[in-house]
Amino acid sequence: MDNDVADSWKNSIQRWAPLAFAAGALVSLLLAMAIRGVTAMWFLALFAVLLPAAFSSALMRWWPRGADPGTEFDWRRNLILSGAGLLLAAVLTLLLGVAWTGGRLGNMLLVAGAMLLPPAALVAALGWLLGRRSHLDTEMPAGEHVLHRAKEHWGVLLPPAGVLLLAVLCLLIPLGVIGFSAAAVLYLLVLPGTGVAALAAFLNTSMVVTERHLLIEKGIFRRRVRKLALEKVDACGVKRGWLGRLLGYGRVSVICLDGSSLTVRGVADPQTLRQFVLAKASS
Repeated sequence: MDNDVADSWKNSIQRWAPLAFAAGALVSLLLAMAIRGVTAMWFLALFAVLLPAAFSSALMRWWPRGADPGTEFDWRRNLILSGAGLLLAAVLTLLLGVAWTGGRLGNMLLVAGAMLLPPAALVAALGWLLGRRSHLDTEMPAGEHVLHRAKEHWGVLLPPAGVLLLAVLCLLIPLGVIGFSAAAVLYLLVLPGTGVAALAAFLNTSMVVTERHLLIEKGIFRRRVRKLALEKVDACGVKRGWLGRLLGYGRVSVICLDGSSLTVRGVADPQTLRQFVLAKASS
């Protein structure tokens, strides 16, 4: 009986959530138009949150395999649908803003659509990256075993977070047109680029040391595995800034005897990786 009640409540929430979010988005937009000043921007930001929430919840509810309460939760599917909801909301608001350009409503819709583009790009990239499979195990040389496995540290996500914080500060500090222009460039151009690169590095980069090889897998939208014979490694160095020393990550650089080199940034516990590489390179 308790399970039936819980399923009933869950079904009701899923059914009415898109309408509730849509109604909240409409009210927020009307209040943003009726109120002047900074408060109007907060209501516009609320509209930019509620409108994609309405699209995303509707897609999760009515997209195939979404209406059955007994369907197992699929995080990647829901993440992709959330990105689709963000993209739909951004495109719709931008199109309506262009259609009604020149008026207060059109300008607000253009701003809201621009606000939605970076998160739409980041969520879509996250859904894509999480679905990529690692090829390290399949590329493992025959007869060799993993001695050490290293991955990216979450510290690689700090640069896009810093860009977002800087964009917010440019809006809050009274810098006039310069502040708004700088915030727009940081948010619309710098944040998506640094965010996608950081997510790709964090999710798609890993390193493995075997008895005879160093395998490094990395790539933004396509994972590639590079094999370095440890007998051909001439040097392996670690460089860490103050933040890397504090959080425990750094940049690992490998130089081979033929002069080629490879650098991986944001490696968690880089000293341990360096010790394994040098120990096997000298043996």
